[in-house]
Amino acid sequence: MRSLYLRFADADEMRMQLIGAGFLVDEEQGCLYHPDISLDIIGVITIVSDVENPGQENELIKYSEEPGYHANIRVMNDGLDLSPLHEFIVTPKTPARVWA
Repeated sequence: MRSLYLRFADADEMRMQLIGAGFLVDEEQGCLYHPDISLDIIGVITIVSDVENPGQENELIKYSEEPGYHANIRVMNDGLDLSPLHEFIVTPKTPARVWA
């Protein structure tokens, strides 16, 4: 079993690439699935970029978006060929979400 962190340009690219890697579309529920992979769609990641007047009543927190559209996958079958996704794999220092 292995976990991969993926970053795409946007939701459409994510969908297209995951389908190309063997994910199926559940038309009834409108979602992607794979019998051997769990999918966690993160989407756009927002981070704190600046804090003005920290700890004060007029504290102002500014946010920015990390580049890309993010998803995590947990691969149950290590024999799967996921080479179509290799160019989208990233290794974040502190992932926004991880598998339990």
